[in-house]
Amino acid sequence: MFKTSIFKGQKDDVKLRAKYQGSDSLPFKVSALSAFRMIKLYWCSKDSKNSWLLLFFIVSLTSGAVWLATRFNSWYKDFWDTIQNYDISGFWYQLMWFCGLATIHVLVSVYNSYLRARLCINWRRWFTSKVLSDYLSEDSYYKIQLEDRKTENPDQRISEDLGSFVNLTVSLIIGTASDLAMLGTFCMVLWGLSQEVTFPLLGYQIHLPDGYLLYLAIVYAAIGTFFTFVIGKPLVRLNFRQQRYEADFRFSLIRLRENSESISLYKGEHTEEQILNESFVNVVSNYVKLILREKTLGFFTLAYAQTAVIFPILIAAPMYFAKIITMGSIMQINSAFSRVQDALSTVINSFSSWASYKAVIDRLSLFFDSMDKASNITCLKPEKNGNVFEVSSLNVKNPNAQFLWKNLSLRLEHGSSILVRGPSGCGKSTLIKAIAGIWPYADGSVVFPADDKTLFLSQRPYLPLGSLREAMCYPGELVNDGRCEHYLKILGLSHLIDLLDVKDNFSQMLSLGEQQRVAIIRALLIKPEILFMDEASSALDEHIEYVAYTLLKDELKNSIIFSVGHRSSLIGKHDYVLSHYDGDKGFSLVKAEQYKPESLS
Repeated sequence: MFKTSIFKGQKDDVKLRAKYQGSDSLPFKVSALSAFRMIKLYWCSKDSKNSWLLLFFIVSLTSGAVWLATRFNSWYKDFWDTIQNYDISGFWYQLMWFCGLATIHVLVSVYNSYLRARLCINWRRWFTSKVLSDYLSEDSYYKIQLEDRKTENPDQRISEDLGSFVNLTVSLIIGTASDLAMLGTFCMVLWGLSQEVTFPLLGYQIHLPDGYLLYLAIVYAAIGTFFTFVIGKPLVRLNFRQQRYEADFRFSLIRLRENSESISLYKGEHTEEQILNESFVNVVSNYVKLILREKTLGFFTLAYAQTAVIFPILIAAPMYFAKIITMGSIMQINSAFSRVQDALSTVINSFSSWASYKAVIDRLSLFFDSMDKASNITCLKPEKNGNVFEVSSLNVKNPNAQFLWKNLSLRLEHGSSILVRGPSGCGKSTLIKAIAGIWPYADGSVVFPADDKTLFLSQRPYLPLGSLREAMCYPGELVNDGRCEHYLKILGLSHLIDLLDVKDNFSQMLSLGEQQRVAIIRALLIKPEILFMDEASSALDEHIEYVAYTLLKDELKNSIIFSVGHRSSLIGKHDYVLSHYDGDKGFSLVKAEQYKPESLS
C-alpha cells in the first residue's frame, strides 16, 4: 500500500530518483503531493469512520472557540467602557459574563485537545500497522539493504517519523483551518470597526478609508511572513539532518550493545569511543547550526509579536485623543487586530513546526519510495510441485553481474542430503539465498516438493526476544512434551534446561556454539521436509557436530538436507558433495564416497 514511488508520473523520474534519493530535502511540489497521498490513504479507508466522527466534534469545538473569541472581543469593549464610565454595577455584571465565557473556554480547549490526541493515536495505530505490513511483506526490509544504501535508519522512520507526521498533520492543518475561520470572522469585525474617518493630527487632516485597520493588518502580516520565510528556510534542511544524525548516533549505540562481547574481547573500547564521538559530533554541530538559525528567527518573530501588541493601539490612539472612539473601542480594535494578525501570521508563528513537518514528509516519502523500489526487485521464486527438490539451469551472480554459479542443475529426493563446499567467498551462502528466493541476481528454475515445509538455519541463528523455549520453537508453536529438554541433554546443553521458560535476550547470553545448537533443536522440533544449513554448525567442535548431524539424520529420515560447510568431517554425513572451484573451473557434483577433498585445489 505504501510502496508508492514519489517520482512516478513525473518527467525524468529516473533522474529525479537518482538526484533526490538520500538527499536532505525534496522539492516543495513533491513534498506536498506526497503528504496529500499519505493523508488520503487513511481518510479514504473504511478504518477511518471513528476518526471522521472525532473530526466532526473537533471542528464543532473549533467553531465554538471562534464564537467564544467574538464574544470575548465584544466583552473587551463593554468591560472597558464600564470602567471609563465608572459604572460599578456594570463592572460586576461584566465580570460575571467573563467567568461564564472563561468556563466555557476551558471546557472547549480541554476537550478539543483530548479529541485531537484520540484522533492522532487512531491514525498512528492504523498507519504504523499498514507500514509494518508492507515493510515485512515481500522481503522489503531485506531488499532495501541490497538496492538502496541511502535510506538510513528505517526503524526511526517507522517508530518516530510516522508519529510525528500524524501529530503535525493534525495540529498544523486543524490549526491553520482554525486560523482561517478566525481570519474570516474577525476580518468582518475589523472592517466594521474601521469606518471611513477624518481627524486632525499635528496640524494635518488625516483621512482613513473604510477597512483601513484590515488593510494595515494584511500589510503587516505579509511583511512579517516574507522575512520569516527568508530567515527560516534553512530550518527545513537542518531539521532533516538533525533527525538523521540523531538516528545514526542511536544506531551506533545499539550496535555497541549488540556486539559488546566482541568489542570487549578485542579491547576496542577506545576505537568505539572514537566512532561514537564522531557520530555525536555530527549531532552537536548540526544542532548548533539549528539553534543559531532558530535564534535568528526568534529575534525576528518575537520582535514582530511584541510590535503587534502596540501597533493597533498606535493606529487607534489618534482617533481616541480626537474623541472619535472610546477606550472600549480601542481594546476591541486591539483584540480584533490581534486575531486577524495572528491568523495571517500563522506561518510566522509556527514556521519551525512547518519546517519539521516538511522534513518528516521528505523522510517518509523517500522511505516509501525505497519500499516501492524494493518491491519491484524480482527474485527467482521457487515453485512447489511434484515430489522432488530440483534445481535446473540456475545462474547466480553477484551485484556486479559476475557469475558465482553458472548453469547449475541438481535433483534430490526425500531422505537425501547434499554438502556444498568451496573457497570462502565463492558464493555458497548466496546459492542458498537464491534457492530461498531472496537473491535478485539469479535466474533459472527451483522446484520444491508440494506442501513441504522448509527451514533455513544460518551461521548466526536468529533468537527472538522471549523465553528459550519460544526461541527453539520459532516460528512454530510451543512444544511442552519434553522434547526440548531431551535434545538439550543430547547436545550438551543440560545447564539451559532451567532457563527454558525464562524470558531474556538469549542472543546476548548464549555463545555462538550454544545458539547454533538451539537452532538445530529448532529443526528437530519443526521437522521440515527440506532443511537448509548455511554453516549452521561452524562454531561446534567436531564431536558435537557429529552428534548433531547424526541426530538430524535419525530424526529427519525423510527430509532433504542441504548443507554448506568447510569441514571434511561433514562429507560422511551427506549423500552428495557439490564443490565450487577457484577461478573459472566451475563446479562438480559427485556422490560423497567418490569425493576427494584435495580436488578443491
